[in-house]
Amino acid sequence: MAAQSIPTRHAVRATAAQDDELPDTALFWRWVGKAVRPYAGWIITGVGIVFIVVGYLGVSREALVAKQLPYLISGGIGGIALVGIGAVFLGTEDIRRDSGRLDRLEAMVEELHAVLLSRRDAPAPESMTEPPEATAAQRNGQAGILVALPVGQSFHRPDCVMIQGKDKARQVTGDDVRDRALKACRLCEPGQPDVRTRA
Repeated sequence: MAAQSIPTRHAVRATAAQDDELPDTALFWRWVGKAVRPYAGWIITGVGIVFIVVGYLGVSREALVAKQLPYLISGGIGGIALVGIGAVFLGTEDIRRDSGRLDRLEAMVEELHAVLLSRRDAPAPESMTEPPEATAAQRNGQAGILVALPVGQSFHRPDCVMIQGKDKARQVTGDDVRDRALKACRLCEPGQPDVRTRA
C-alpha cells in the first residue's frame, strides 16, 4: 500500500509535462481584470450617479428631516462613495495605459538611437566608449590641460566630445576656472584644476 502511494519518477515527469501545457491562470485573470476594469469603472460610476439622483429626489419630496436622512445617507453618501470607487478604477486604467505608451515610446527612442548610430557619419562606438587604458594614457599625457569655450559654463579635457570641432575652445588655467566659476564637464570629468593662491 505504501509503495503504491509514492509516485514514480515517470509519473512526476508526466504531471510536470501536463502542467507546462496548461495556461497560466494568473496571466488569464490579469487579462480579465485589465479587460473588465474600464467597464466596471463606468458601471460603478453610473450606479453612483443614480444613487445620488434618487437620494436627491427622495430628500426633495420629504418635508421632515427625519424622513430625509435615509435618502441622504443611502443615496448621497453611498452614491458619492460609488462614484469615487468608479473614478479610481478609471484613473488607474488611464495610468496603466499611459505607462504602456511610455514603454513603447522608450522602445522607439532606443530603435531611433540604434538607427542613428548605424549611419555612416555617426561617431564610431569604440570612440564613444574608449578602453580604460587609452583613457588613462590620454589623461596622463594631457594632465593639467583644460579647455573651455569663451561663453561656456564648464571646462573640459582636450579630447572631450563636447568641444571637438569648436574652434573657439581655448586652454584655461585653474585661476580662469575659479574666476569664471566654471563647472567640470559631466561627460569627460576633467577633475578639479590646481588653483594658485593669490598673495
